[in-house]
Amino acid sequence: MKPYSPIARAFFLSLAFCCAAALGQGVYVTRGQNGPVFSDKPRPGAKELTPRPLTVIPAPPDSAPVKGAGAKPAAREPPEAVPPYRSLMVVRPEDGGSVAGDTSRLEIRLAADPPLRPGEGHAFVVRVDERLVDQRFTTPEFVIPQEFWPEGFLPSNRYLRLDAAIVDGNGQVVMRAPPVSFRSRQVLLRPPGYPVNPWLRPKPQPKAQAHPAPPPKKPGKQTRRDEAPRTPLPGKN
Repeated sequence: MKPYSPIARAFFLSLAFCCAAALGQGVYVTRGQNGPVFSDKPRPGAKELTPRPLTVIPAPPDSAPVKGAGAKPAAREPPEAVPPYRSLMVVRPEDGGSVAGDTSRLEIRLAADPPLRPGEGHAFVVRVDERLVDQRFTTPEFVIPQEFWPEGFLPSNRYLRLDAAIVDGNGQVVMRAPPVSFRSRQVLLRPPGYPVNPWLRPKPQPKAQAHPAPPPKKPGKQTRRDEAPRTPLPGKN
């Protein structure tokens, strides 16, 4: 049997020291035919070995135990969906402005950034005074249908509120616009040239009085300038 190499001897010696230190017993070595023999029991001619103390590196004082070391890792939340639109605004009517009343045409103009995507089923929907217009629009400019108004037209002298939004094919709201408030004003039709201010109305002119026509002249002989008047005959007046 071949003798143990120096590396093997060092390994077994270290192993014996560790076991003896764990059990609290001494380590004895004797010379054998193939090299030293280690044992925890004293034998004749054995020499007791004193193991070196183990080197222990203490943990840093500011190190804190890891919380929830045995807990399962938390599930990752899915990333938030990026909204398809950055903004939506009501351009017409203006907030705080006015529109013509007593008419069936209420024109709406919206501005979406980026533009509306009708190919994906998106459309505009609007509410007037919390009443939903039963129609979806795919263009940024449209007119509220006449059937929406109970009177058949937009009454004048009223304060209204308009809400606009973009919905998808399932009717879910994708983007909302800030609401706007406006007033419907009364429209008066005046003839051309009629001043707006009643105090600037033209004063009525008095009617011209008709003068009687001169009576017609009676027909008679007219004396020519180059003709001398005739001398009447004697005895005739």
